[in-house]
Amino acid sequence: MILNIHGFRSCGDNAKAAFLRDLFPEVQIVSPTLPLAPHKALEVLESEIERCGKPLEMIVGSSLGGFYAYVLCCRYRVPAVLLNPAVVPFVHLAEAVGPVENACTGEPGTWTAEDCLALKDLFCETAYRAEGTLVHVFLTADDEVLEPRLTRAFFRFHGRLVELPWGTHRFEGLDRLSAEIRSIYDKAAGKTIRQDELGG
Repeated sequence: MILNIHGFRSCGDNAKAAFLRDLFPEVQIVSPTLPLAPHKALEVLESEIERCGKPLEMIVGSSLGGFYAYVLCCRYRVPAVLLNPAVVPFVHLAEAVGPVENACTGEPGTWTAEDCLALKDLFCETAYRAEGTLVHVFLTADDEVLEPRLTRAFFRFHGRLVELPWGTHRFEGLDRLSAEIRSIYDKAAGKTIRQDELGG
């Protein structure tokens, strides 16, 4: 099973989920729409992992979803593909406090200072706790939303960081990474199969 995690004000039925379903027709792709509150969002994600009944083999997350993917990578020890991740989202989203609207559904909501504090707590809980070999970070050249400097500093010696000479925050052209993402998954799935065969 592959878990896809969307970004702030987005939804599970997005272009990245469609990309993953095309790339992995044989794999169950789980891509829920999340509530705004961080702890509730993680509860939904962990509930989906438990409910699926299949091994979690890879997590893909973009923007705020990239941060959640990192948190779950720490907890479940599976590979995480982070696409323009919000590495310190409590900083990135401080200016978003107030009324917000889901860009996919139009549903209104409120992003609060308490939500930012919850993200800060999660950051303090998980920073540098993931196994570096499991973390694959991809940054596009023209991300107009997130300043890449913090992401570079965080992941330069922790995980694998790839800076791409193309793309905006929305990560158009994700299909250019098809072979690389497929390779990350195949290595993880092979490990899962071997553990199952050994009864591990």
